[in-house]
Amino acid sequence: MTETQQKFFHTIGKDGQIDKQGIVLSRNPGRVTVEFFSWLTGLPNGRQTFDQSDTTAWRFYDSKAAWRNAGDKVFA
Repeated sequence: MTETQQKFFHTIGKDGQIDKQGIVLSRNPGRVTVEFFSWLTGLPNGRQTFDQSDTTAWRFYDSKAAWRNAGDKVFA
């Protein structure tokens, strides 16, 4: 994983589709702490820490606009 702190992301479900959305809050050696956002309201709805290896299939975005554009396509 490249430098992802403060980057927005989507997790990918077993079906290969976007599942969850959020932002990376912090990175520590081997660990990533994220905050998830609700699809309905866009408000934060939980934090979780993952092993860095669990995030390899996630999609990270360099800008909030790119993240939103990718998320919008889920509901198009």
